[in-house]
Amino acid sequence: MSMRIRTVYFCVPADQFEEVVGFWGRVLGVAPAQRSDAWCEFKVGEINLGLLPVIDNVAASESCVPVLEFSDDEIDAAIARSKRQGAVAIIEGRDHPDYPRTAAVMRDPWGYRFEMTNFHG
Repeated sequence: MSMRIRTVYFCVPADQFEEVVGFWGRVLGVAPAQRSDAWCEFKVGEINLGLLPVIDNVAASESCVPVLEFSDDEIDAAIARSKRQGAVAIIEGRDHPDYPRTAAVMRDPWGYRFEMTNFHG
């Protein structure tokens, strides 16, 4: 199986987003590699450390979202396998920002979020 972790997102309160971005920039000693109003990513070796601003209170189960990448010939099976194990797709298909790539934001049976998508290069 070809798989890797591309990104790990921390969900942070929207009113603290700029403060948290500044903190991680100072800790890592680099500016964000990518940024928008909806997210921010720092390049840390082969993995992206991402920050997502959220408006509602962040439950502990939603404070970290790993993004798992799979090869094109394995992504559909990986999403299906997750669903068979009790995960539920929260965002999938045309609703996912990676569309037309195959991708899904999932919630496992315990409420933890994770994302599955194609390799991004």
